Amino acid sequence: MTDLSAPPDNGAPRLTFADGGTAVFSWLKHMRDEQPAWFDESNGTWSLFRYDDIVRALRDTDVFCSDPSRSLPPEIAENAEGSMVSIDPPRHGRLRGLVSHVFTPRLVEQLTPRIEQIVEDLLDPVLADSSGRFDLVGDLAYELPVIVIGELLGLPAADREFLVRCADEFYAIESDDPFDGGYMESMQSTLDELNEYMLRHAKLKRDQPADDLMTALALAEIEGERLSDREIRNFAVLLLTAGHITTTALLGNTVLSMSETPEVMADWRAGTVDPAAVMEEVLRHRSPFTEVYRFTTTDVEIGGAVIPADQLVRVWLVSGNRDERQFADPDVFRLGRTTGRHLGFGMGIHYCLGAGLARAETTAALRVLSRRTQEIAPVRDELTFYDAPGIFCLRGLPVTFHR
Repeated sequence: MTDLSAPPDNGAPRLTFADGGTAVFSWLKHMRDEQPAWFDESNGTWSLFRYDDIVRALRDTDVFCSDPSRSLPPEIAENAEGSMVSIDPPRHGRLRGLVSHVFTPRLVEQLTPRIEQIVEDLLDPVLADSSGRFDLVGDLAYELPVIVIGELLGLPAADREFLVRCADEFYAIESDDPFDGGYMESMQSTLDELNEYMLRHAKLKRDQPADDLMTALALAEIEGERLSDREIRNFAVLLLTAGHITTTALLGNTVLSMSETPEVMADWRAGTVDPAAVMEEVLRHRSPFTEVYRFTTTDVEIGGAVIPADQLVRVWLVSGNRDERQFADPDVFRLGRTTGRHLGFGMGIHYCLGAGLARAETTAALRVLSRRTQEIAPVRDELTFYDAPGIFCLRGLPVTFHR
């Protein structure tokens, strides 16, 4: 367990959100106030907790780079080679440009009818259950993005069980320390299996083109440049692993947050509140991804400390989203905030490319749920959260419903 340098009366929480975040949020507030830039001697990493410092780290790619080869062992850094989340300008612009050329907002918009049909299909059996309850995460929020992403990439429907298993194994490892050897080994094992699978299909799409995103990526070209098979593989893996858990978290956290604010739930039912406004506050209040990582290229003064060059920095998005210096009453779920921009999907050049897809899937699910149920109420004493580093996501959200 990570050794937390907080005073005894502040406690030492596990750095996961398995309890819904209560202990960690308290610790994060203490760190924002007392140690906004903190060196963790147990694993040799730095952490940033305040909103302004986090924004600086996300935007200043010259000082806070994404290249893991600066600080991580070669065997770990090698797997990230060519991935958009682990490269910086100018290569990042080239890669993102090629991907964005085919993975467009218009493509996501065109998916909406199919997404709604998938939601309908997933809800049919559970809403027919005479018990009047189902698991909104296990039966809907978890399955939906895997099906959508699999179809979008053009992967065989017969492989859906494999994709679900890989997505689950990637985040089901229980640990509070992302630098724990056992955790990293387990995650790498799943990643190796998924890398091999996606690379095989990337090569197949070049030989047997089809009407799908992976083929479009293989054929995409800007000024004579094309994506390599490895780059296509890395994007497909990123879309499945990160894109899947983002939608799962966003949909589950949205329903939970609305249920905790009866007036918002009533307005959603009445159609008098924009679901997009609800989701934006959810992304601030319960950020799906709690942290990202950067590597310093030079000594930098930030948060009242000097972080040396070639240091691994944990950038706590979830802390920035609860920073009292940026958001009034940050622990309160409140629509209509007019100040501050949340960090739920990051900021800067590495802003989440799949944000639009996650929003579209969640919006479609909320629309169908509103149409097909009269009431949804979480069974609060049965809620469970993932106990893995880096994510704030319900693993189980049992609900009762009336049609």
